[in-house]
Amino acid sequence: MAQPKEALVGANQSININSQAKASPANQIIGNNDTVTFNNNDPSNSATVAFLGAGSNEFSQNGTTVTTVTIPAGTSSAALSPNVQNVTINYSVTIGDTTNESFAIEVGTGALEIDIVNSSGSTNLGAAGIPNNGTLFFKNTVGYQATVTFSKANVMYDPNGNSVTSQTIGANSSGQVLTGKGTNQDVRYGVRLATEPGGLVGDGSGSIKIGSN
Repeated sequence: MAQPKEALVGANQSININSQAKASPANQIIGNNDTVTFNNNDPSNSATVAFLGAGSNEFSQNGTTVTTVTIPAGTSSAALSPNVQNVTINYSVTIGDTTNESFAIEVGTGALEIDIVNSSGSTNLGAAGIPNNGTLFFKNTVGYQATVTFSKANVMYDPNGNSVTSQTIGANSSGQVLTGKGTNQDVRYGVRLATEPGGLVGDGSGSIKIGSN
């Protein structure tokens, strides 16, 4: 009689938070079956981790999906398990009045999703981050074609290895997955939308940090 397969158990990965609300490593790569623990090294203040954008519901703690985790001063969180495999998730860290963002956890080999959310070209991740050689894609949730333009070349690349400085995304669809390459690179992007009469509207913008230490 066949025996049921046991669930795969991965390693626990740690992310340290300092008193300036900075996470280290800023880009943590974990396996699909790994867990992650946040260590708050501030001796006096609690730290709050908030998962952002499309990845806000992608982690569970003690069997319950969480969008934020508060870690008391000088302690560690309970282990967090990814709800979805092969995805990149961004989060922010807040201690007191200080908040920093663009931190990333890459689960497996998945891309970060950045959503274009309105006809002004706004996105749900104004300050995004991915590891070096990490991937992302823009999801256009608006009923107009969108054009995303990057501020410099040789940072974002298409699957064929070509540098991408502009990408057109159809209405209510997702763009091609792009790979970011570099260490401590920071590229800005703008979003413009094609209206029904054929004009361009919207002044959405944001930034992507790649390979932050």
